[in-house]
Amino acid sequence: MAAHARRRGGFTLLETLIALTVVGLVLGNIVMVTRSTSDAYDEEMSKASLELQLDQTLDRIALALMAASASSLQPLVATPAFHSTLSYSQSLGVQDGVVVHGAPERISLRIENGEVVWIERPDEPGERMATWTRSVRELLEGELPNGIDDNHNGLVDESGLAFVIDAGLVRVLLTLEREGAGDRRLTYTRESLVRCRNS
Repeated sequence: MAAHARRRGGFTLLETLIALTVVGLVLGNIVMVTRSTSDAYDEEMSKASLELQLDQTLDRIALALMAASASSLQPLVATPAFHSTLSYSQSLGVQDGVVVHGAPERISLRIENGEVVWIERPDEPGERMATWTRSVRELLEGELPNGIDDNHNGLVDESGLAFVIDAGLVRVLLTLEREGAGDRRLTYTRESLVRCRNS
């Protein structure tokens, strides 16, 4: 009876190994779930940030061009041609029966830096410049440098910022791209149609 009364104390080596394995699996799953949730959150934040940047840039361009005189747009090559630079003057109103224009302005793609820049009084003393956005793609989304309209929008090999002029209307196309979570490229494209002033 003395043998039955003696109880064993502690855990065996096998029980300890099983317990450690289960704890390791549980912790591993917690780390994987946390990491995938964090990656998904980072990717969603990157997408939202890029989309906001794209919308704000197109809004700035649209506001600048809405105040521009249609007759001041340069170059004035009609559709289906596109330009990555557009010069214009804003129509300030009429004084003594004459239309008054503001200083010349330019919106341009600087592809080497992937930037859209606005320039007031370009190529003149006192020129002012501001960068409106970065992360501009070299070519519009879906385009390849092959002389073909790859994205089926009526333009061939258009740049990441493209202006298409048709009478007093300016179609603005813009593609931004940057690294997302997990080395994935995030690419977004927007288009805006802007009517310039007739004066």
